[in-house]
Amino acid sequence: MLFLCTRENYTAEELFKIKQLRQIVEKSEELQIGTDETFLTKFLYYTHWDTFKAYQAIHAYYDFKLKHPTWMAHHPIQYYSKVFNATQCRFIMPQTDKNGRVLVIFKTVDAFQQFPDYLQHLIEMDDLIFESLLMLPRVQQNGITVICDLQGTTRNFLRQFSPSFMKIVNEKNGILPFSQRIVHIIQRGFLMHVTSSLFLPFMNKEFKERIFTHDGRHLNKLRDMVGFDSLPAEYGGPATNVLDTSLMLNHLNQNADYLEKIQSYKKRIL
Repeated sequence: MLFLCTRENYTAEELFKIKQLRQIVEKSEELQIGTDETFLTKFLYYTHWDTFKAYQAIHAYYDFKLKHPTWMAHHPIQYYSKVFNATQCRFIMPQTDKNGRVLVIFKTVDAFQQFPDYLQHLIEMDDLIFESLLMLPRVQQNGITVICDLQGTTRNFLRQFSPSFMKIVNEKNGILPFSQRIVHIIQRGFLMHVTSSLFLPFMNKEFKERIFTHDGRHLNKLRDMVGFDSLPAEYGGPATNVLDTSLMLNHLNQNADYLEKIQSYKKRIL
């Protein structure tokens, strides 16, 4: 099941690593975080079950949160529901891509006039979405595939994309504990090419190698890489694969308590 949040069996070695990381975290005077299994294993999978590197990754994550608190969600799910429903720009597919990665679709939808603090809402919504996905054992193990559809990009978006903004985007990409992230950018027209050319220079080499661009009119490569059966209909998949925001919103709502709890996790300066 795609949204199954518990894993049935760990090996003896994995259980030892979970216990070891828990003990290290609990001894830390700086980290004010939980040590539940779901939380710890997302960092262990990310670091290929290297306990020391997982501990470093946790510190890096909360160093970023300490430095850039506005780039993390700070409200319950209900706070974002109006923007989420009005924009219809964040989706998850009910089946994985052909490589077993959970498939999510992000669209650029201009709602700056409707929501004055729209960009901040998007930043926090995406943080919630990523955290909710990282709860899933399938995501912890296999990672995610993201289709970024930039065809709705307007000049209102471009005004927000300063070099300092792009640097923080890259910095956050570097601390998100996904074991693998494949990104497909769909673009068409001048503004879309400007958008991707603004983002890419700030991405690190490793992340750039996992980014693939596609012309919005020719999606054969996208279909080959993701798999026909997994793609939404509007990107060349089966006609029955209709994008539906309720799948993502239901997943967020079902895990609302946990997602709100981890928002309080932090690192303190001694």
